[in-house]
Amino acid sequence: MHDFFQKALQKIKIGFIRWFEYSKQTIPLIFIVVATFFFTAFLDFQIQGTEYQLESHIAAIRKFLDTPYNNLSAFYLFAIYMIAIVQFFNAATFAKKRAPSTLVLLTALTGIQIVLVLLYTSIFFVEQASRTDYTIDDVARFSYTVFLVGAAFLAVGTMSAWFFVDWHYVKEPD
Repeated sequence: MHDFFQKALQKIKIGFIRWFEYSKQTIPLIFIVVATFFFTAFLDFQIQGTEYQLESHIAAIRKFLDTPYNNLSAFYLFAIYMIAIVQFFNAATFAKKRAPSTLVLLTALTGIQIVLVLLYTSIFFVEQASRTDYTIDDVARFSYTVFLVGAAFLAVGTMSAWFFVDWHYVKEPD
């Protein structure tokens, strides 16, 4: 019985090594796809005629009323969504070509995305500090936590892309 498990473990190890050698450039794509899921999949929705609904980002920023943070948080939300979609396609391009130019764009957009997520998150705390009638509720906490988790996956995906870039992709002039 011990020999059976040892052989099975050896086959799994060989299979993983083979997959890694063949598909290592897709590792950043996997992390960035998960990040894109976190950034885009948790939009508010309600299924009519049922009790199923998800309150998230839009419900959280609606509670800012007519403060300057309301418009700013809506802009951050829009920018986070747009950059997440661009990052998905950028990561797919990187997985195919591993070009340094794609890596630079991926890194720059990741930096912008992380800054936007931090600014979006900080708005909730600034609003709570500046208004006595506002407290961070579960909807707001869920909203910024989802974005922080997405930013973490995006950062890991971008950092792993630096290990798999093909620096010989660029042709040197003669």
